[in-house]
Amino acid sequence: MTNPRLLYISINDGSDTRINKEVKTLSSQFDITYIGIGKSTEQSFVKEYCRQFLVVKGHHKSPFVFLKYYLLFLRAFLFRSYQSIHVINENLLLIFFPFLWWSRKKIVLDVFDSIFLRAKNKNTWLESLCYKTPKVIIVTDDNRKQLLPTPFHAKTVVVENYPYRFREEVQKISTPDELLVFYNGSMSKVRGTELLLQLLRLDSGLKVKMAGWVYDEMTKELSQHPQVEFLGVLPQRTTMQVASQCDYILSLYEPVNENNINASPNKIYDAIQAGTPVIINQEVKISSFVKEHNLGYIMSSFYDSDYKQILDNWLRLKKNYVFDTQLLEQFTWEAVEDKLLKAHQSRME
Repeated sequence: MTNPRLLYISINDGSDTRINKEVKTLSSQFDITYIGIGKSTEQSFVKEYCRQFLVVKGHHKSPFVFLKYYLLFLRAFLFRSYQSIHVINENLLLIFFPFLWWSRKKIVLDVFDSIFLRAKNKNTWLESLCYKTPKVIIVTDDNRKQLLPTPFHAKTVVVENYPYRFREEVQKISTPDELLVFYNGSMSKVRGTELLLQLLRLDSGLKVKMAGWVYDEMTKELSQHPQVEFLGVLPQRTTMQVASQCDYILSLYEPVNENNINASPNKIYDAIQAGTPVIINQEVKISSFVKEHNLGYIMSSFYDSDYKQILDNWLRLKKNYVFDTQLLEQFTWEAVEDKLLKAHQSRME
């Protein structure tokens, strides 16, 4: 007996950590057709879990590339029947709305980077139309659920952005008078690049390991610094191995919009599994969780410019964080992935 078909719609090349976890989990019960965009498919880790893997090469902000992507969607959508459709973020639901509307009872909308939380002025009509369309909405934590319009809470499921359980024992590699910081994921000025550049100018004992996506020239400059090792895009297991070697994991968000203030960074849960404290700024709401469980260093502000004091604090406190072993089993993808499957199964009922 063949599995039901599922269409997974994203603008990622298949390298994103959360997308990898979701596709792997869904592939246990669905034959997946994946469509995305990427400059290369070398890091398309989801490919092995897909029946069809369709990626347009290029940048999603290129009009020509996006036109090719739209045509790819039409080819995948119009000429094959699917039992379920997984759409990443509201922008893709709205872009393909004229076609997806007719299959709305099959749609699971997965929101982990909300366009409505980025906007300065909310379009409540458009927001309502977007959230009314899918049968199920997925968000990454309870805080994000509460930020949705109240009428849509009943059909919203929280599937947390936890990592896989990490059981390897990896030793820290810095000396007592050195600092090694892991900077990964989406990297840009608004995620802490400028702070690291300032700190590197002050201290030759600070080293940085980078892995992920470089989004601006400042971050490109950082990746080429002699005290920085840039590792490219890594699968999750390798990411966790690197994180375990380091003294801190950087997880900063400039508080320029509600999306950043209400961020639910997987790096916090990576920190738990790796036994490596996180660095987060106080403006991010989830920093209260970090404080409650003593999971890392909380900066008084994203804009804190007392660089010498920051370095002194990081060095002095790097051995002061002790992780509760109960958290290791609680905050894992294995503990929550069944909620993702049930979201699609409930859609098919």
